[in-house]
Amino acid sequence: MMNKKLRILLCCVFISVFSMASFAKGKSEKKNACCPLFTALEFNLGGAAWVEKPLSYYTFSGPSISVGVEMMRAAKGDSKWVQQHQLRYIYNTGTMSISGKGGSKAYFGNYTFGMMTYSTVCPNFRIYYGADLDVLGGVVNNVHGGNNPFTIKGDLSVGFTGMAVYDFKLGKLPVTARYQMALPVLSAFIQTKQGHFTEGLLDGWRVGTWESRFNMRNRLHADLHFSTWSLRLGYNNDILTYYATPNHFQYVSHNFVIGFTGNLMGWSKSNENKKIKTALYTY
Repeated sequence: MMNKKLRILLCCVFISVFSMASFAKGKSEKKNACCPLFTALEFNLGGAAWVEKPLSYYTFSGPSISVGVEMMRAAKGDSKWVQQHQLRYIYNTGTMSISGKGGSKAYFGNYTFGMMTYSTVCPNFRIYYGADLDVLGGVVNNVHGGNNPFTIKGDLSVGFTGMAVYDFKLGKLPVTARYQMALPVLSAFIQTKQGHFTEGLLDGWRVGTWESRFNMRNRLHADLHFSTWSLRLGYNNDILTYYATPNHFQYVSHNFVIGFTGNLMGWSKSNENKKIKTALYTY
């Protein structure tokens, strides 16, 4: 039978999605409003460290590689709400930090859907704030001879997200700087383990907040505008933790980001005179 906490989480997810969809619709839709789709393709390269207690008590560290897509669109009409989608695939390979030997690999897939509204604090500076729904799945595999034990992870969470955006010029080059933080609050998660050791597994899904798991994402980017596209340079940081004893898991990554961004919209004679309402860029 589904426990009470899980029912509460599912209710929160339903309410959040329903509220996000309602706000995205906006108060009214003006026929002369055109909302292009902001799209970014990102490549991440850096390093990560993780410890998976059911597999090993040692910390593994090594290269981290990921690729991601971000899409944002402003709501039509007078609404200031912005819809955001983020999809990423993350791959890590590492060795024991204490010896430089052994082997471990971590794979994660992550999708985030968020809704934010914004306020203009001063010219060229905006604050976005709202909520997001995050889905994370992954596998951590340690090489132990021919046995290769691994854990499978799943996480569904709701929480807060916000970002600060500042537009300025570097000489004559327009630049959009952004810092975004995502902080899940309530989560349903599961860890299952396969291999030579099977004791101490989580029995089914658990629901918790920061006392049993803590995740955070930090993104610091600068988009340099060239004509109709932009070059993205920046930094991504991910923190994933599960404190449910004995399934203790910690993961931290630091990555350099390079990517390409822009507002995608089909121009035609039918929308030449429409008001352009963008999700992120003001240039």
